[in-house]
Amino acid sequence: MKLNHKESSHSFEVDDKSGLLTGLSYISPTGVRAVSFETTLNIQTGGGERRAATGGLEYFDCKNQSNVVAKGAPIYGQGFNGISWHQPVSIGEVKAELIYRLDRQSASAAIALWFPGGQEVLIRDINLVFQIKLPKDNWVVNMPGNGLRKDVPLSILNTEVGISPVGGLRGSSSVVHLGSKNNGQVVIWPNNRVEIPQLTLKNNGDNQLQLKIDTNFGSDLSVVAGVELEIAKFDLSTPVYDEFAPTFQDWMRRDGYVSPNNPPKWIDGAMIYEAQIGFSVFNEVNKYSPYPQVRDLINDLEQIADFGFTCIQLMPKQPYPSYNIHDFWDIDTSYGNKDEIKELVTKAHKLGIKVILDILLHGVLDKEIIKIAADGVRSGPFAQLITSETGDSFNADVKDWHNYLIAWSRHILDFEKYWYEGSPAVSPLIAQHPDWFYTNSKGEVQGVYTKAFDARSSSWQDYFVSACEFLMNELNIDGFRFDAPSYNDFPNWASWARGRAGASALGCLGLFDRLRPVMKKINPQSLLYTEPSGHVFRQAMDLNYNYDEQWLVTAISDPTAQSAWGIRGARELAAWVAERDKFLPAGSLTAHHIDSHDTFWWPSWGKKWRREQFDITKVKLLTLIFGSLPGPFMMFSGGEIGIEQLLPKLAGVKRSKIWLTGEIKWWTEDIYPDGLFAISREKDEKISASLVNFTDKELTVKNVAKYQLKSIQLQIGDLITVDSSTIKLPPFTGAVVELEIG
Repeated sequence: MKLNHKESSHSFEVDDKSGLLTGLSYISPTGVRAVSFETTLNIQTGGGERRAATGGLEYFDCKNQSNVVAKGAPIYGQGFNGISWHQPVSIGEVKAELIYRLDRQSASAAIALWFPGGQEVLIRDINLVFQIKLPKDNWVVNMPGNGLRKDVPLSILNTEVGISPVGGLRGSSSVVHLGSKNNGQVVIWPNNRVEIPQLTLKNNGDNQLQLKIDTNFGSDLSVVAGVELEIAKFDLSTPVYDEFAPTFQDWMRRDGYVSPNNPPKWIDGAMIYEAQIGFSVFNEVNKYSPYPQVRDLINDLEQIADFGFTCIQLMPKQPYPSYNIHDFWDIDTSYGNKDEIKELVTKAHKLGIKVILDILLHGVLDKEIIKIAADGVRSGPFAQLITSETGDSFNADVKDWHNYLIAWSRHILDFEKYWYEGSPAVSPLIAQHPDWFYTNSKGEVQGVYTKAFDARSSSWQDYFVSACEFLMNELNIDGFRFDAPSYNDFPNWASWARGRAGASALGCLGLFDRLRPVMKKINPQSLLYTEPSGHVFRQAMDLNYNYDEQWLVTAISDPTAQSAWGIRGARELAAWVAERDKFLPAGSLTAHHIDSHDTFWWPSWGKKWRREQFDITKVKLLTLIFGSLPGPFMMFSGGEIGIEQLLPKLAGVKRSKIWLTGEIKWWTEDIYPDGLFAISREKDEKISASLVNFTDKELTVKNVAKYQLKSIQLQIGDLITVDSSTIKLPPFTGAVVELEIG
């Protein structure tokens, strides 16, 4: 059965018996192009719930329902943006509708699922697999913001590769662009912004692509009038990849993927110092305590300023409450002595340093939940792996959490006694505000290792906004870093939330939209900064973390860690970042780091710092590379060891007028050597360039523009040389140079 309309150049082919998608075609100026689909749809229903060993909920004895049967003809409709067909179907015992849309003002074709309410059905999850048959050709794939370099041949993608979703921690646009020489382009955009799905892509051979979508959608259909699940958008009409970004920017704007685009004036060239008060514990016996008390940090402020840092990000006090909520109004317990915190802020401001607080959203600690979490670790699948060596959790594919879960399990046991000693037997908030928490279907409060707040709750949002107002007014701070706002990535089956149980993980988005104007009214130059880098988190944030970039650090520094489809050198690293940035909402800012408390906490003791993983020369070059990228540079306290002389020079470069306002040029064309990272700024006929040779051989760069070396602002290793025909960089060297055109 064909679904088409004169208003669209696309048309669907759907199976008469099942109503599932079997093909998509496009009438191009040169003829008709088409791809075929084999679509599998499975719904998991019913079953029981229990706490998973590493927190959250897992299901058992669910029923898989995948027999999809069309129930009559599709129902045609026409709306503001285009046309649609609702195909009534049964999926096992579940009534549903497959929705096919041809949209004039966004991606050309879209698929969704709609479930009428009033059914005595509990949907636990929905899984889809699209086997997409492409015309025979040499296809290349681009997934900006993910673990692929640019223009990867589809033929080598022979294992499942994760796609970071728009709501993910290491998020991305989630768009997949497939290009060929003779058969045009195919674009797939799994764009669900309500749940956080798991997405994977794989080449199945013979020009067949497999896209898996595990939606994490859950709903008790008996309590809703109806609920719709957006699956994906498809387009066969897009331009080649190098011309696709403006088209995608238009899609994002129309779908509401935007940035506030008015960050505080002080943040763009900032250097952020992540400071820890107290001590953290690793393998029970190893302690890290850069600043035992607030006074120690106050005494170090001049040194921090001398290093070039312009903002302090103050972590919650370690080891209690650590990254857990105690009482937002109890500053002494949460961060340190309140009077000393005020003194810290006052002195920092006099030195030109802003101060932001790392603030938590995910849940409260009490003795009850700590025991549950620790017992779950001891009896769980990672108990025997606690002592095994762990590395960088963010170097693995986005779908691979094995390394992190080992390190997380060890962390729970390391901190258990400290959390237990500081916590109440049961948090009083449980009785006072039961509607603030995730529960299972029995009404029992759930969590990962805290009792999880559901940020969808409007009264909890009131509570959190009030806390932020209090902290800003009481301490005169300059904003917040919001830690792990989507940490509770599991369903909430509380009575008020079960109509869309999987929506709670991104419930923070509405909170941030509420909070932003409140903070800006108190201090128009305050900073909203968060950990996840998914596109939906950029709609209310001035700044986002660079979890999505961390795999680049290991890939460039350790060739044995490179995948067949990952970056292979410094030039491809620069190209990856340049492409990622083109697909961010306009105005987005990213804070870049190589050492944060997150990269520090999860690897084994002795391999926590980049200087312990790689030699110090590579660390200096990595600092220059990530410090040269657009946006702030951040570092965890202690990361400065071995690069003390470099940091103030880097800070001076980042705060220079040309680096703040100059036009960016990425030196990523094929004329440049593979081992070269280079980015420059140009303003008023002046050029400042960051040049890095991340290889053990001298690199020769053709001096096409006839640059002359005017001055060297920063140098790592041996001096570079510039003559009329070449720029030569000795092995493992880096520099920021001022150039002029000869």
